Amino acid sequence: MKTSYLLLTSLLLLAAPALRAAVEPPCALDCLLCPGLTDDAQYAEGIMKSMKHIAPGKDSWLFRSEVDLSNDFGIPPAMQPQFKRLIQAFAAKHVQVVIAVQPTRGMMHRDKVRADSAYGFDFASARRNLARFLDQLRAGGALVPDILPLVDTPPQPDYFFRRDHHWTPSGAQATARIVAEAVQQQPFYAGLTKKDYRTEPSVMVPKDGTMSRALKKICGNNYGFQYVRGFQTVPAGDDLSALFEEESTPEVILVGTSNSANRDDDTKNYNFDGYLKEYLGVDILNLALPGAGQEGALLNYLQSADYSPDAPPKMIIWELPASFHLEDPLLYRQLLPAIQGGCAKAEVLAGQQTELPPLQVNQRLEIFSNSGAQRLDLTDLAGFLDIRLSDKNLKDFYLITYYDNGQRDKVWYRREAIVAGGQFYLQLSQAEAYRSANLLSVFFEPTEALTEVGHVEIKLCR
Repeated sequence: MKTSYLLLTSLLLLAAPALRAAVEPPCALDCLLCPGLTDDAQYAEGIMKSMKHIAPGKDSWLFRSEVDLSNDFGIPPAMQPQFKRLIQAFAAKHVQVVIAVQPTRGMMHRDKVRADSAYGFDFASARRNLARFLDQLRAGGALVPDILPLVDTPPQPDYFFRRDHHWTPSGAQATARIVAEAVQQQPFYAGLTKKDYRTEPSVMVPKDGTMSRALKKICGNNYGFQYVRGFQTVPAGDDLSALFEEESTPEVILVGTSNSANRDDDTKNYNFDGYLKEYLGVDILNLALPGAGQEGALLNYLQSADYSPDAPPKMIIWELPASFHLEDPLLYRQLLPAIQGGCAKAEVLAGQQTELPPLQVNQRLEIFSNSGAQRLDLTDLAGFLDIRLSDKNLKDFYLITYYDNGQRDKVWYRREAIVAGGQFYLQLSQAEAYRSANLLSVFFEPTEALTEVGHVEIKLCR
């Protein structure tokens, strides 16, 4: 027996290096990376466009160079007056707009950014520009909670997932608390109907991450899943009937991105709306949408049956990642008429219904004409177009407005798939090029061939 024991011990000692090699990683995590991560061609199509460039961080973190590691925030100067007009339009209907700005992953986890993969990220510059962005939003009239203390002292645990662009439930909770504290200091808060809520643990959230999937697509490897505890918020007490209550006129609306959206898959819910309900003590109708861009959820709400210009909400909370610049003029040219309720709440000056035949790319169809004996004087008209398409899946097209001074105003509608179609607005441009010019016609041009017959109705209103 003693001889057998000694033999076994000797064999184990001899095998120890091989056993250690079997349980220890063969290399550092950098061995999962590849040169393709810096190749622009890898980010040319589809969702990969939003992943450019995958930047490895410390402790198995991954960042996106053009979003997470950006130092550039803020509304372009030309759009600042338009943003102010947007907030003023809500204020005229006694709607308080609260903008919950979400800082970037690079700012919140700057300790995980590697110097050799920083892509020019500079925290001091990023913080300075973020502070300027918050000031721009406040100057426009929005209520903007101060997230800078959160940026200066990031909370624990992780604010964002390590390899995904979404915040964790902890990040959602920290932001909701700051938003609630800011709202509670405002006079209008006292006028909101109060309810009690409590938050409780929910399912575990497994997250492989959008960046980890991009890494796998490029290099064939990924860093695996991260697991965090999910949470859900329910009415306090034993009265669960409140779960199924519906208010005829919701007082508080939440719009935003997939960080805020309620989805059928509980592992993709981060409970931002739930924490807001608990900390504010108010009910919230969550109309945030995943994959809808910076204004898609707000536009979708304003064009839905949930919104009434005659009975608007008291508060809209707009969750907005700092990487969005609110720079698109078409954003304002659609939202402003929508707030007013479109032509249903305006004076209709002219209208036209047209059959929409099959069209090829680069073909145009006139859908509105202001000519002949019935020609109207629409010079310097502060109005808008209200367009209804029978095909609600048609969301990518051009609209070209012609004027009698030879100028044309061509805009490109590219509505995300999740945002409802069928209804489109266009506020007439007030740019210098169209001053003292009369509107002559409006043309429709598809970006992809139309194979089915439909119809379009257009109204001109003010």
